[in-house]
Amino acid sequence: MRKLWREEAFRAVVRRQHGRISWAQLKRFEVPDATISRWTKAGYLTRVLPKVYAVGHTAPSRDADLWAAVLYAGPGTMLSYASAAHHRTLIIYAPDVIHVSTPRKKAKSISGVVQVHTERNLARSTHEGIPTTTIAQTVLDLAANTGNFKLVRRALAVLDYRDELDLTALEAICGKGRPGSKALRTALEVHQPALAYTNGQLEVAFLYLCERFDLPVPRFNVWMYGFPVDAYWPDHSLIVEVDGSGNHSSAAQLRSDRRKELTLRAHGHRVVRYGWDLVRNASVEVAADLARHGVG
Repeated sequence: MRKLWREEAFRAVVRRQHGRISWAQLKRFEVPDATISRWTKAGYLTRVLPKVYAVGHTAPSRDADLWAAVLYAGPGTMLSYASAAHHRTLIIYAPDVIHVSTPRKKAKSISGVVQVHTERNLARSTHEGIPTTTIAQTVLDLAANTGNFKLVRRALAVLDYRDELDLTALEAICGKGRPGSKALRTALEVHQPALAYTNGQLEVAFLYLCERFDLPVPRFNVWMYGFPVDAYWPDHSLIVEVDGSGNHSSAAQLRSDRRKELTLRAHGHRVVRYGWDLVRNASVEVAADLARHGVG
């Protein structure tokens, strides 16, 4: 009796899609409706989105969720906007819903789960096997659809750090009437590679404090004499440690901090500390203190 579906190819597609498959793909593999019904009743197929199934198990994973969203919106669909930026690790936090773009007209969003951007005939690329907008399109979309301009700047810094910053492609994708073009051009004008070396929101805030008061931007997260330091101005032998809420408060942390400072001072460096409250709420005073230490 002839098999109506190609088992080996079927399994390869399921593996590639992190355990997810669409109803349309099942039909392309000539899986009969009766078999789909039987698999569903047996728990081999589990519906995760309309006409999208988990195969064999429902173990959650981020990549499986991304694939489910792409499959749900149909042929030609790709990750886009902040979802593409997060998948490419250009931004730290994933959006609350998965954003996908499709050339189709009738694909509908699912409230709180998938945001479908329709009628977008865009070039597709892949990142870690998942269809995704190109890097240039991803950054443009991020600039168009975020209220946080700093996210765009950080994305450019990460690309620069990875040697993936293609200024020609970014400039070419900006154009009259293209949403995000103005914000992206502005971000390129104030591009700051050091953002890619910051670790956490407090260090980012400290970098922006330096920019705001026209202070030279330090080197971030440098290892010196066996210790990591948050910010360092080599020309001034000055080190700044920025302490977030709850950090550097235990007895062990305090001992480590004191030993590090003792070592750094022994090598001729000055060490000063600013906490979250000072960086956020006393920026004028912090800038003045840095100036007194010769930074300026």
